Amino acid sequence: MILGVISDTHRNTGLMHRAAKLLINDLHAVHIIHLGDDYADKEALEGKGYPITGVPGLWCPEYNDPHVPNMVIEDIEGVRIAYAHSADDLPPLTCDLNLCLMGHTHHYGIVVRQGIPMMNPGHLKAGLDRMRYPSVGLMDISSTVLHLSIHDLEGQIFMEQDFPRSTPELKPA
Repeated sequence: MILGVISDTHRNTGLMHRAAKLLINDLHAVHIIHLGDDYADKEALEGKGYPITGVPGLWCPEYNDPHVPNMVIEDIEGVRIAYAHSADDLPPLTCDLNLCLMGHTHHYGIVVRQGIPMMNPGHLKAGLDRMRYPSVGLMDISSTVLHLSIHDLEGQIFMEQDFPRSTPELKPA
């Protein structure tokens, strides 16, 4: 199963729609996770029929709405994923997690903390923001490997890393 990850769209609907089309049409994602800033952007993509879930960012009014979760944990194809806009909203890494997703910094990256892969897909705020070009994340979950990658808006890979699937946790390759 292939999932797309976007963050920090900040009402840049042009880049956001371009990223969603890239993820679904070219990179074959079946679902998109939006990591906030701006929650209304997630709802706009949802209104256009994109299969999407997400969380609000720190600057969204929904962030302070008790009915809208700031952090989600879900099991996808046997991979337990926690996602939030800010790393500060993620659960302790001592939880039974296989992957954490977060945005907020606008800097893409894949790192391992306490044995848990963590991915930030970057931003879609502008053509250049905080010295970074816009980017998206991709998770390809197979029965044997969790493949994480960061792509520019042409689909070219900025970085990627494989994590073999093992029970009960993923180990870095």
